Amino acid sequence: MAAALLFLAACGMPEADDFIDQNYTFVDAVQNDRNTGDRAMLYRSNQSVAKTAAELIEVEQPRKVGEEVEGRQVLVYDNEFIILTEDPDNPGSTLVEVAEDEFVRTHYHPGFFSGMFLGSLLSSRFGPAWERTQTTRCRNNNYGCYSGGGYYGTFSPGSFGRGRGSTFRGGGPGTGK
Repeated sequence: MAAALLFLAACGMPEADDFIDQNYTFVDAVQNDRNTGDRAMLYRSNQSVAKTAAELIEVEQPRKVGEEVEGRQVLVYDNEFIILTEDPDNPGSTLVEVAEDEFVRTHYHPGFFSGMFLGSLLSSRFGPAWERTQTTRCRNNNYGCYSGGGYYGTFSPGSFGRGRGSTFRGGGPGTGK
């Protein structure tokens, strides 16, 4: 009976992505028309990266919390990543990207995560060759990739559909449109 009560109590607890959807301002969305698991939603929090991270960790404990590096921090959950980036257009605000695993695997340059101490988690999640393979893809401009210093490559026209916002925003988290 105690296990049943614990299970029922857990069902009423909000998840971080639901909290984000209900409490932060929606900014943009992107989804691959050919793979619905390849999507990300972008929101804005009117707090710093550190305060936003603390708030989300309180709502739902991630599997791993990346170190904050140059105004970026990543919270890793079972099936998604929540990527926090200082909003360059709104000082004191944070861009909050909720990205499913496939989106991160195919659209983030491994260098984006440098210094966050997520290497072993990323290797176990995406496979040991992910870093090398994704770096090559990004360098060859076969895929668009977010990196710590900007954006590599371009997305082919029509490869991404419209979400609730506009088409793919281009520069990655923190670079605006």
